[in-house]
Amino acid sequence: MSERTYPYKAWVLMPSFKIVEVELVECYGSWGRYMEWDKASSGKSYNVDRDLYPTKAAAIAAGRKKIDEQQADIAKRLERINKRIAALDKAERTA
Repeated sequence: MSERTYPYKAWVLMPSFKIVEVELVECYGSWGRYMEWDKASSGKSYNVDRDLYPTKAAAIAAGRKKIDEQQADIAKRLERINKRIAALDKAERTA
């Protein structure tokens, strides 16, 4: 993990997929605990590896990747649902 100097700015992908620039003012925790977390000027803590992005473009790319993963999950679920529907249709025809 690289040393960070404070304050610095980074980009965050919010749960609503809105991209927000935040100012990080200190490492969260003391005596080296939780070194992977930084605290914003708002008081909210962010995981350095999971939540913060160096550029807006990187945050957008991460958001698109999350959407792709969600779409793949939905496609798998839909495939399972369609198989269940087919099984019920087959059972109904033989009843």
